[in-house]
Amino acid sequence: MKRLLAVLVSAVVVGTGLAGPSQAAGPSGDPAGWTDRQLALRLVMAGYDMNRTAAALPLVREGLGGVLLFGRPPADLGERLAALRTGGGPSPLVASDEEGGQVQRLAGPLPRLPSAASIARTRSPAESRLLAADYGRQMRALGVDVSFAPVVDIAVPGQYIADTGRAYSGDPAKVAAYAGAWQAGLRDAQVVPVAKHWPGHGSAANTHNSAAQTPPLAALEQRDLRPFSALLEAGVPAVMVGHLNVPGLTEPGLPATLSPAAYRYLRERAGPGRLLITDSLSMGAITTGLRLSPGQAAVRALRAGADMVLVDSGPGPPVTAISRALADGSYPRAAAVASARRVLAVSRPGTPSAVVAPPAAAAPRPVTPPVQVQPAPVPPPPAPAPPVAAPAGLPALPPPAPAVRRKIPVVRDPDAPQTVELGPARSLRVEDLCGCGGGEALPGSDSGSGPAREPA
Repeated sequence: MKRLLAVLVSAVVVGTGLAGPSQAAGPSGDPAGWTDRQLALRLVMAGYDMNRTAAALPLVREGLGGVLLFGRPPADLGERLAALRTGGGPSPLVASDEEGGQVQRLAGPLPRLPSAASIARTRSPAESRLLAADYGRQMRALGVDVSFAPVVDIAVPGQYIADTGRAYSGDPAKVAAYAGAWQAGLRDAQVVPVAKHWPGHGSAANTHNSAAQTPPLAALEQRDLRPFSALLEAGVPAVMVGHLNVPGLTEPGLPATLSPAAYRYLRERAGPGRLLITDSLSMGAITTGLRLSPGQAAVRALRAGADMVLVDSGPGPPVTAISRALADGSYPRAAAVASARRVLAVSRPGTPSAVVAPPAAAAPRPVTPPVQVQPAPVPPPPAPAPPVAAPAGLPALPPPAPAVRRKIPVVRDPDAPQTVELGPARSLRVEDLCGCGGGEALPGSDSGSGPAREPA
């Protein structure tokens, strides 16, 4: 009898999570029942070096919303990422900057991708979709759920985005066609695409260094916002907001990432089910231009209307700051719960992360009459894998073009240099090219910032 009682007590202790902090599972059920800290964790995506992903495990087990991959991929990256999903509770989103060309963190384990500019010169949109689907399947097999791509910015000659080959074209219709095809291919592969950098980075300076200003809103609506409108109409599940000051849209001195007016404008057109994520709050536009810490900026971004904040300086301070804002009421709990539901809604199907659907979305209103992206009038391939669904109430993804027998080559873009000269003193680093501030320098550049810092 004593032995039976001992077994029962042991089972209760383990089952209730009383075996110690290392055994504690993350949150479960609807976010309305979560603690302030659990909500705060789910709304943060933090950068980790791919060789040190074990450092993320303590916060992942508590419910960290996402892990952004930095550094150079190790040979056992798949096993490292699988370990992030074994702690119980909702799994984190695992994301990477996979634009192609100079911005591709997973090159090595995965084949090289051409730049967006090269893809638009050498492939049709249908071929682009097939290429994205093939690459996306390899991403997902590796354990990566989210691609911070496609870039939906307009190429403006002489400006940062165009000079680095990251934009498809200077023609809004062509950008809409190719970015739309890329996001569709990723969704065919069950990878979440993130359209960036809203409301359009094409005419702006490099926000990794300082704040940047775009043309007025009226001008953006005639050009830069048109491809974003097309992707919203097509059901892209997530949008990254850039650190862009927009006359006529953002409040004076505030970038779109911290602007309540910008989020109201975007949410009205995106609908309540779309995931809105910031560009990295560790970038110079925030830390130098506004002299805000990532923790301070995280609270301001979420209060303004972001669903998820991206940081690369360690998630500890932002999580603490968000928890405090929830506790004192300066960040409304109802807004945090709605955002957490949106994060869960785009999480990997088949995991505990995917059980909560966002509120039903109203039909999105286009920014301007959208550029139409016509799907190829062909039947779907036999027995396809289910694509990433659009958020509730948004348009479903049209069927992909039939698979082809030949393999579309994935090669390094021959016309994309490894560095872009910015002057006599320095060259462009990989952290200058993507939504992050960590990682290593590209070969031939002056120096890297080193791996992403460990969590506080």
